[in-house]
Amino acid sequence: MTLTSSRRDTTALLTGVSLIVLPLVGAAFKILWPGWMLVIILFVSPVLLIGYGLQVAIAASGFLSARAVLRDGERRRPALWAAWLTAIGVVVVGLFFGDGGDSSWGSAFMYIVGAESDDGVAAVSSVLAWVGAIAWIGGWIWLVVEWIRALIRRRRG
Repeated sequence: MTLTSSRRDTTALLTGVSLIVLPLVGAAFKILWPGWMLVIILFVSPVLLIGYGLQVAIAASGFLSARAVLRDGERRRPALWAAWLTAIGVVVVGLFFGDGGDSSWGSAFMYIVGAESDDGVAAVSSVLAWVGAIAWIGGWIWLVVEWIRALIRRRRG
């Protein structure tokens, strides 16, 4: 095993594990500081769970298995970018997505730094949540496309 091969294996392992673990971290931020938006999120949870299930399948077959389709090849680098965008994006959303209750409101970040119900911090938090959402959803779609392309290429090859 060469150094480059070992580095690729480590990168693939970290990417695959991150695709599985980081969405749970993002969800934990939202669950630890709940509000009315969490109730609304529960209504779309079947869609989120299906998306997460597909993401776990991509992590397993794309990065973690012995025959991982995204570990090597010409589309490896774009797949890694897509995977990290979606994994980090979901954590950013969980941390900065504002939510409100009956007595106070804010994102998990706002509660952590003691700035709940602060309009200025809420504005910044909202922008960061949108950036995270775009990265998460865009990265997820990109990752699914890269995974499908890799599966098709393997089947043809």
